Amino acid sequence: MKQFDYQTLNHLALNSEIVKKLTTIYQLRGETSSYAIDYHEELQKLVEVAKIQSTDASNRIEGIFTSDSRLNKIMSDKVEPHNRDEKEIAGYRDVLSLIHENSQYMPISTRTILGMHNILFKYSGDSWGGKFKDINNKIIAKYADDHEEIRFNPPEAFLVPDLIDQLCNSYNQAVKDEKFSPSILSAAFVFDFVSIHPFRDGNGRMSRLLMLLTMYQLGFEVGKYISLEKIIENSKESYYEALAASSQGWNDNQNSYTAFVDYYLGVIVKAYRDLIERMGLVHNQTHKLAADKLILKVLQQQLKPLSRAELVELIPRYSQTTIQRNLKKLRDENKIKIVGAGKNTKYVLSH
Repeated sequence: MKQFDYQTLNHLALNSEIVKKLTTIYQLRGETSSYAIDYHEELQKLVEVAKIQSTDASNRIEGIFTSDSRLNKIMSDKVEPHNRDEKEIAGYRDVLSLIHENSQYMPISTRTILGMHNILFKYSGDSWGGKFKDINNKIIAKYADDHEEIRFNPPEAFLVPDLIDQLCNSYNQAVKDEKFSPSILSAAFVFDFVSIHPFRDGNGRMSRLLMLLTMYQLGFEVGKYISLEKIIENSKESYYEALAASSQGWNDNQNSYTAFVDYYLGVIVKAYRDLIERMGLVHNQTHKLAADKLILKVLQQQLKPLSRAELVELIPRYSQTTIQRNLKKLRDENKIKIVGAGKNTKYVLSH
C-alpha cells in the first residue's frame, strides 16, 4: 500500500546542487523582500502579465490553445469562451485568481483540491468536474516533436480518495514539524499529487496550481510576478525527465524525490532571478524617461530581438497599449525595425 513518508521523504539526501539552490532561493527572496514597497505599481503590472502567461503556458503544456487576442479578452473577462479550449482556459483563469486573492483561506485538503478542480472545469459542462476519477488512467508525457509516451501507471481509481487524504495530512504535518525546507515539501507534494493522478483530466494543470498555492502559503510569492508555468513550459523536456526519474519505485515507496526536487528548485531560482532582472531595469531607468526612450534602452541592454510581450514584461511602468503605440512611433522614425512575422514578430534597433 502506498504511504507518504514526509518525515524522511524516503530518506531524501540533500546533495550539493539542492543545497546550493536552497541557499540561493533564500538569498534571492531576501533581495526581493522590499520590492512590495519600493516597486508597488510596477509589481501590480507584473501580476497581470504573469496571470496571462501562466494561464497560457499551463494550458499550452496540455495542448490547449487560443489566439493571443482571444486569450487577452478571456483573461480580462470581456468575452465568453467559444470552444472547449477557451472554456478550460477561462476555468484556469478563475482558479489562478482565486489563489492570488485567497490563498490564506485555502488549506491543503481534499475539499480545497476538489473545489479547485470544480472551478477549473465549470465552463466545460463536464459532469466529473470537482470529482475524483472513476476510471483508471495513465500519465502521458508529451514531447516537443509531438510524440507521446506512457510515463507512469498511477493508482487505481478506488484508491484515490484515501491517497489524497493521506497526502494532504502527511504534507501538513511535515510543514508543521519543519523537518525539511518548505520549498522541498512543496516539491514533494506536487510530485506525489501528479503521481496519484486523481482526476480524469486536468491533473497537470492542477499540479501547477497547487505549486503556486503551496508556495504562496509558505512565503514564496515570486509566482505572482513571474510565471512559473512559463518557466516549466520552456523547460518541458527537463520537467518530464525529472518526473520520470522520481517516479521509479513510487508505488512501492522506493522512489527518490531528488530529481524532481532539484528541477523544482531550479524553477524557483530562475523565477527570482527573472524578477530581480525586471526590477533592476526599472531601478536603473529614471522616472523621467519616456516610453519610447525606455524601449530603446531595453533593446540596447538586452542585445537581442524582443517581442512586444517581452518588452511589456521588461518595462512594467507602462501599459501594453503605451508600449504598442511607442513601438509604432519608433518604427515610423526608423529607430527600430521588425524581424520575423505573425506570432514571431520581434523588434531590434535599426543601428
